[in-house]
Amino acid sequence: MRLLKRSAITVTATGATLGLFAAPALASSKPIMVKKPIMVKGPTYSYDAAYAEVKKRVVVTRAMAKESTTVLLLVSGLPSSEVGKTLGAHVHTNACGPKPADAGPHYQNPDALPGTPLHDKEIWLDLQVHKGGYAAAQVRVPWRIAEGAAGSVVVHAHPTNHETGDAGARLLCTTVPFGS
Repeated sequence: MRLLKRSAITVTATGATLGLFAAPALASSKPIMVKKPIMVKGPTYSYDAAYAEVKKRVVVTRAMAKESTTVLLLVSGLPSSEVGKTLGAHVHTNACGPKPADAGPHYQNPDALPGTPLHDKEIWLDLQVHKGGYAAAQVRVPWRIAEGAAGSVVVHAHPTNHETGDAGARLLCTTVPFGS
């Protein structure tokens, strides 16, 4: 069963297979140059015993000419009590640690103009949990994350509040070397 298919990334629900293919040229005969993707499996930390068996995979691609970043988050093994719910997920500034707060605040694009809404300057990956305990989200933003400026992807207990960016308790954290 196909779970998600967007441009250059295909994911299937059986075994969370991930395949990367060359992206077709968009409105041009020149291919889009993409740096080698960053692929990380986790979580590095689970902050709630109910989520101890959860597995995460994060894939980050950066288009060089377009100055963009795409983040794909795949999660499996979520508790059956979460089916049908939405969990917030965001890119955070620091690597994960033993305490949920170690990941720091949400990463914000430092080039965003004052007054830019949070959803336009942060990377939000809210997840709809499906039967079987899996979820996936993919977001493309029109900027690249500088090396060392972000360090993890955190899954939260609630959907992201679009006014405040809050999504409740931190459940899972995976360290990701963004910008490397």
